[in-house]
Amino acid sequence: MESQGRARLIVKAGDLDGLARIYSEAGALITEPGEELLRAATGWDATVRSPWRRFLPKILFAGFGGQASSKLFVTNKRIVLVREIDPWRELKGELTPLGLPTAAAKEARLKKLKSLGARQFCEIRPEDLRVVKRRSFDRPVSWVSLRLVGTDSQQYAIRFWKTDGPDQDTRTLIESRFAR
Repeated sequence: MESQGRARLIVKAGDLDGLARIYSEAGALITEPGEELLRAATGWDATVRSPWRRFLPKILFAGFGGQASSKLFVTNKRIVLVREIDPWRELKGELTPLGLPTAAAKEARLKKLKSLGARQFCEIRPEDLRVVKRRSFDRPVSWVSLRLVGTDSQQYAIRFWKTDGPDQDTRTLIESRFAR
């Protein structure tokens, strides 16, 4: 999922490539030198698109509806979401008569990754992003939607939401990590 071989991507998403670099086998965050963990919260999910247009955007990290078995880590340098691989959620949209062969191959790949201890992750570096538009609320769940422009002039649409009720403290911390 990495693109263009840059040394440090602003938004990075993946699965097995983050094991022992971004997250540990237990799903905990591996911090970088000089990095301080500000908050770890469970039950958050995210969707990241680039560019932010609604017509045919590239989805870098797809969120799912319903309860999430994920952990959101907010540090002084980055925001990292780590979640368990759930083959059913990934394949639900592809289970059509024409999509069955693709779904079967994807299911085998996801089950293999899960057996290796991989998780899905999305790493965001807020200091390299400038906010263009921000919306948020806390009822009935906490939700933050951001339109951002990176230092690489790339557009990003990032949406965070709490899947099981409001969490105003974490939402406020997420918003504070992005400069206006």
